[in-house]
Amino acid sequence: MLKFPILMGFIVAACGTQNSGDLGIDSTASYETLADIPTTEQPAPPTEFTDRKIIREGDLYFECRDILETETFLKSEVKTAKGYISNESSNSYGERSEKRLSIRIPSDQLDSLLEKIQAHAVRIENTNIRSEDVTEQYIDVEARLKTKKELEIRYLSLLQQAKNVDEILQIERELANIRGEIESMQGRLNYLKDRTSMSTLNVTFFVEGEKAFGFTSKLGQGIQNGWTNLQWFIVFLVNLWPFFLILGVVLFIVLRRKKKTPPPMK
Repeated sequence: MLKFPILMGFIVAACGTQNSGDLGIDSTASYETLADIPTTEQPAPPTEFTDRKIIREGDLYFECRDILETETFLKSEVKTAKGYISNESSNSYGERSEKRLSIRIPSDQLDSLLEKIQAHAVRIENTNIRSEDVTEQYIDVEARLKTKKELEIRYLSLLQQAKNVDEILQIERELANIRGEIESMQGRLNYLKDRTSMSTLNVTFFVEGEKAFGFTSKLGQGIQNGWTNLQWFIVFLVNLWPFFLILGVVLFIVLRRKKKTPPPMK
């Protein structure tokens, strides 16, 4: 069983490193020296010998024949490729109606889906496909996570050998820090796995309305506008009723005086 001074020396060595990545390496070295437990960590494989981790995403904007037909087509293709729709929205302005779908699809199915959309579209207006290689970042996080997990196991081994409450509390504090770092790294690794295994494609498709003059529709609109204007005109006249009343009284008086005026003498 380790003596308490040796335990304290290990804890101080583990806490003395500021950088979270260096902490795993320095603490491991200290543990190997003090606890004499061989490490199982292997160096990360060279980037060129591993499967590349590529994040692919893009935007596609195209004209279609029918909004509903294209939406049904896309959802069917996405389901077949074992993907899903993460978001959708619709918009209409002027003579154009459009719909937007955010598609998550397995990365190896993205090119196939793009080809099918291009064959289905009336006209592709804009395409933007982006790729980001995160292989080195993925390997680095994976290696650091492995080191932290091994360090956690060694702390647990020391915890079983602790002889008093002070030793237990100090080791548990170190375990809490290590576990926090493990959760953070695991979250980052899960994020990279999700982004590299599933691609995101934002698809916007639209239809154009009738571009001719549209005499019939405009004639109907003109009749409706004319009827609305007539109603407002009647309302305007009603608001002038006091003036019409005064004008009527004045005309009545003038006409009555004319009737009473005697004819001129000859």
